[in-house]
Amino acid sequence: MIDIQGVDKWYGSTQVLFGVDLQVARGETVCIIGPSGSGKSTLLRTVNHLEDINAGSISVDGQLVGYREHNGRLHELRESEACTQRLGIGMVFQQFNLFPHMTALENVSFAPVKVKGENAAEARAYGLELLTRVGLAGKANSYPSKLSGGQQQRVAIARAMAMRPQVMLFDEPTSALDPELVGEVLAVMKDLARTGGITVVVVTHEMGFAREVADRVVFMDAGRVVEQGTPDEVLGNPTHERTQAFLSAVLR
Repeated sequence: MIDIQGVDKWYGSTQVLFGVDLQVARGETVCIIGPSGSGKSTLLRTVNHLEDINAGSISVDGQLVGYREHNGRLHELRESEACTQRLGIGMVFQQFNLFPHMTALENVSFAPVKVKGENAAEARAYGLELLTRVGLAGKANSYPSKLSGGQQQRVAIARAMAMRPQVMLFDEPTSALDPELVGEVLAVMKDLARTGGITVVVVTHEMGFAREVADRVVFMDAGRVVEQGTPDEVLGNPTHERTQAFLSAVLR
């Protein structure tokens, strides 16, 4: 479903991704771990072209992301074309970014109507179904200011799912939450990953979540994929000394 080939990324004179290769199968759940500044979030953002790339290519479901090929060269898409591509790729960020003047249900149902032209009543019905799935049916008419951080993040997950994406990307979705609210968001993500049929990539510092939910764990450091394998392999018996050092620090 996701095919990342030889991706380099530069910010000015600083290179942050170095020839990254990563493939994610349809329906697979992959957790990307690693120290801060290792390029995890940057890599995730290239998958839906929120960040451009300087070399290599990224395809989702067989289609180049952010670029078209012409005469053997890649040409960047116009922003409107890139936005159309993003319709099939949901993303949940560290910050919730809900519309403060809209209720939870309005936040969830707005984009399907505005962007995809769905029937408003059908979008609201599906939005309520999604809010029920994330445990917030009783908060459908609440505004973000009346919701806890964990509840807002669950609304953000429902909002991303409302576009019926093939791929869901999570960029450290619990990092901005108070510790006691982390569990409720992780529970929703576990349910999403286990239902199957959707491809999930999560950048996370939650090792317990990665161990329990991931089909594969990818360890990144200094802009490179250092090691990958099953949770038991990478988290339980890592072979690379850099992975071993990182896990010995975070799992103490």
